[in-house]
Amino acid sequence: MPRLALACALLLFPAPGFAQAPQLVDPGELNWGTSATFPPFEYMKSDKLVGFDVDLVAAVAKQMNLRSSAAQIAFTGLIPALEGKRIDLIVSGMYINPQRTQVIDMIPYVYVGNQVVVRQGDPKHISGKDDLCGRTVAAPVGTVFETSAKQASAACKVAGKPEINLLSLTGTVNCALALTQDRADAIIVSTPVVGALMTETPGAYATAGAPWDNTTQMGIGVRKDNSGLKAAVRQALKAIVANGAYAALIKKWQLPPGSSAF
Repeated sequence: MPRLALACALLLFPAPGFAQAPQLVDPGELNWGTSATFPPFEYMKSDKLVGFDVDLVAAVAKQMNLRSSAAQIAFTGLIPALEGKRIDLIVSGMYINPQRTQVIDMIPYVYVGNQVVVRQGDPKHISGKDDLCGRTVAAPVGTVFETSAKQASAACKVAGKPEINLLSLTGTVNCALALTQDRADAIIVSTPVVGALMTETPGAYATAGAPWDNTTQMGIGVRKDNSGLKAAVRQALKAIVANGAYAALIKKWQLPPGSSAF
């Protein structure tokens, strides 16, 4: 085959290992959506977006020779934004569940569990999720924590106890604020969030009971028709695990032992 014809033929096919070339909203950029209300994964500090996910995407984008560009979107709007091709990825502490994987692909990148948090010196003496019956519990709307609170409330009803008064708010930060303002008796958060709350506001919070569902995976969301990007992100994750950057981020953001998905 002549050299020119061979070169043209090669351009028609994606690189080895990729079903298709990665589709990007903007050339040279990795546009990702996040709801910055979930410390230590993504939150605002001194008007700056920070967190484990922020650093993780920066490392992934660097491996892909792209610039990381974050768009702040309400949590419930993230999947519509991805499906509408306004962003390339969702990286927002999003739990992997069957409902989400029906509409988008998700790449696991960390393990978390759930835990009940109360005020320091809790006057209600809540010792775990079984003590939430009849209490006001704050949980971020549209999240697994809200679902967990609803499940606990249903269990209360079956046991003949008062149901939980669920206070659904936007983001974990607002839920934690509701707790300190005595508008909620408890909140349900992820295990990494517990450490972030304790560090950011010493003496304000206490855990109530042991964590549960410690094998829950969080994932990076990708459109189902973008297999090339999915493969490229997986490859970049593999690279930052191999070079130690991933482990360094786990340590930097004080994620609990066992959080690593690799």
